Amino acid sequence: MSTTPGEPETDAVQVRLPIHNPPSELRTAVGCMAFFGVVLAAAACALAWVRSGDPVMYLVSPVLGALAVLCFCAKPILGRYLRRNGALVTARVEFGPDGFRQPLEDKTTLVLPWDDVRRFDFRRGQPNGRVALAVSLVDDEAIRNLNPDCRHKSEDGFILSSAMALEEAEKASAAIKLYRPGLVRWTSKDVRRGGFGIPNPVKRLVKRWSADSARTLVRADRASAGRLFVLWVAWLAVIADFVAPAFYDIPPGIPLPVALVIWVLLYLTRFRGDAGEFALTADTITWRPEEGDPVRVRRADLARLTVELSTKKATRRYVSVHAILRRGEDRLLAAKVSPGAAKNVLRLVNP
Repeated sequence: MSTTPGEPETDAVQVRLPIHNPPSELRTAVGCMAFFGVVLAAAACALAWVRSGDPVMYLVSPVLGALAVLCFCAKPILGRYLRRNGALVTARVEFGPDGFRQPLEDKTTLVLPWDDVRRFDFRRGQPNGRVALAVSLVDDEAIRNLNPDCRHKSEDGFILSSAMALEEAEKASAAIKLYRPGLVRWTSKDVRRGGFGIPNPVKRLVKRWSADSARTLVRADRASAGRLFVLWVAWLAVIADFVAPAFYDIPPGIPLPVALVIWVLLYLTRFRGDAGEFALTADTITWRPEEGDPVRVRRADLARLTVELSTKKATRRYVSVHAILRRGEDRLLAAKVSPGAAKNVLRLVNP
């Protein structure tokens, strides 16, 4: 990485920075892989149906089926890679006397001067003991000196990384304190993991975490038990399509069309409400949206929670969650969440 002319290379501290991957981008990648898996599975089914007596079918169809299964497993494969590496792309950035140096794709280096930085926030509590790093800037003009890949806004500023190794985070923190004391802040936060893929039969509908205090997190897109059952039926139908003909004298390709219909139905009824989660502690109930300010209600002020039908978008219904305070005020917590999430929150809060 280049440095300012006249300065020795050793003046800068180099750090491995896993670049933050927005959840929407990861969901898009997994969704595309799942679509290709459906196409490959359909091709294998069609080949088995049309060329059932052709020896070529016994070679090509299993290959297509194996590729389809690999596409369906994109989510756990991607998750394992992210747990090992922290991100899909890792950059080697530098903290030097002139500021935060970021490599660009054209082999040049973009420098964010120290005077443009209000604070660097290091947040513990990420999965696998990793650390999230965000930077807040002094004004909107300073963003021109920030790599476009790092311009994802959060409550702490712009996310530089959501999964730094602890030793790399400590190295970066020490370098920042060396060149510009007072810009570093360390905090901790409970986080969750989730996504689309094969349902885990032992996963609880509500995840409980313990850090500074006992906390319960309920995702806004929490699926109901019925929806998970339908998803399991689709996966079992695919397995039966490839396995059952080897043991039973039944025509191949019957379960797969049923599974395709179920998957199309699940896609059309996917969650398109407000992204976020409810954080429940012994003292407060907080709705934390992915975008916007959190809404917090003290349990001492709460009389009860209520749920009202919100809207129907496409083919799925949503509900809104309201906090009825002891002084009679009706305060809106979340405007559009899944009925499953609202049911779990009410069960945990209301007597």
